[in-house]
Amino acid sequence: MIVRINFPKATALFVLILSWLIFSTTPASSQPRLTQKTINEWTDNFFYSANPQLSRRKIGSNETEYIREWNAIQRIVPDILVYQSSCSGYLMWMINSYDGEDARDRRLFLVSEDLNKVADAIFYARHPELGYRRIRRGETRLANEWSRIRTSVSRLHPCHY
Repeated sequence: MIVRINFPKATALFVLILSWLIFSTTPASSQPRLTQKTINEWTDNFFYSANPQLSRRKIGSNETEYIREWNAIQRIVPDILVYQSSCSGYLMWMINSYDGEDARDRRLFLVSEDLNKVADAIFYARHPELGYRRIRRGETRLANEWSRIRTSVSRLHPCHY
């Protein structure tokens, strides 16, 4: 069987695909590169929310558990941030998904997968012996600890307020 290729159509298709690849992977000129400063600010925000007893004091070089926890958060922060318009219309780095709240009784709904990732990072940094395995049925102490961490890092969308 002989396949005939219509070169003008094939060339046009090639140019179209190549253009899509170039423009879909090139960031918009209005979108700045995610900086280490922004990553560190979000990391600090989550870290100190999960560790309010530190009152935002600097971590000492001998506090290896806190350092491990901060580093674990820092590793996942770039994956959960997006550059988008805020409520006031300004473009800024924000997390991709937020939790929700029932307007009637102000009950918090922990629905953000991104914030679950933050809670996981903190939890498994505190429990490296678990090797990232899931919490098993009957491990209520661990489940309660994860829930406390998850609640501490909860965020409502800034436009919610």
